[in-house]
Amino acid sequence: MSDLSVATIELDESDGLAVEGTPLVERNLSMLGHVKVRVDVHLGSTEISVQELFSLSRGDVVSLDTDLDAPVSLLLEGKPIARGQLVAAGDCFGLKITEIL
Repeated sequence: MSDLSVATIELDESDGLAVEGTPLVERNLSMLGHVKVRVDVHLGSTEISVQELFSLSRGDVVSLDTDLDAPVSLLLEGKPIARGQLVAAGDCFGLKITEIL
């Protein structure tokens, strides 16, 4: 796995300002608005053998099946609900939503 060409990527810095758009759900959520849910961001995936998996070490790169400029998916309970692009949000990653599914 060490024969990959690896380069650092630059992420856009989030300005922290929300752009007005259509909410994901346009309903009265007074009964459910306080309920916490877990969302995940899916960057991509790959398939490797068990031997390759167990031979991974610090510094190795696992190549994913997603292009650098491809949108990433926001998942709720494993189901995609939106797509967007990764941004830098301070010292963390963020997701700038570009499409609601």
